[in-house]
Amino acid sequence: MRKSAEFIDYYELLEVSPHASRETIERVFRYMAKRSHPDSSDQADTKHFSRLVEACEKLTNPESRALYDIEYENQKQQIKQLVEETGYISSDCADRHKLLSLFYAQRRRNRKQPGIGPTTVEQVMGLPPEILEFHLWYFREKGWIDREECGLLSITSAGVDQIEATVQTVEIEKFKRLEFNPSSVVPSLSCSSPVSNQAETTDHATNGYVPSMPEQPTPLDPIAFSS
Repeated sequence: MRKSAEFIDYYELLEVSPHASRETIERVFRYMAKRSHPDSSDQADTKHFSRLVEACEKLTNPESRALYDIEYENQKQQIKQLVEETGYISSDCADRHKLLSLFYAQRRRNRKQPGIGPTTVEQVMGLPPEILEFHLWYFREKGWIDREECGLLSITSAGVDQIEATVQTVEIEKFKRLEFNPSSVVPSLSCSSPVSNQAETTDHATNGYVPSMPEQPTPLDPIAFSS
């Protein structure tokens, strides 16, 4: 017997639109039921046939269909919310890093009492209880936190390795960006820069003009030495 909480999309099962007429639903049902009927030797599927019958009965009765459509719309909204929540992945990663850093800091500060209570964690993080429980579950599954004898939660050695590895990865990425883009740290000096040109063209001692290139010596006039 199927659990009452399980939802079946009868429209998808019959491959019809939610706006399909009763005649369309009955016509599609007869076509699909013929292939799944228990008496069929090739494509018999008793379970699938039973669901087709259930779908047809539900959707061809106006009262039962009206009640089902309400449940159908609620299910669509839940799926929509689920899709929207997939955009929280990056935010969840940041929250987990902050949360694990909190456990790290507590153990580093007080080795004899490294644990933090769930209530304190909830107040500090400001997360809904169900989201916080999700992160804590993940930490427990990874072996990054453990429960002390007093009931408080504390970071494990594996958790320390994880938080330090994450920080190290971030620092390496920063170094790579600086290495491949040195101009972001030390400004490049080119021949066309204003500072360079000013140094070449201005004589600070005499406050006069100095050519960028030294003048070539004037050739001696052979006529002047022939007399």
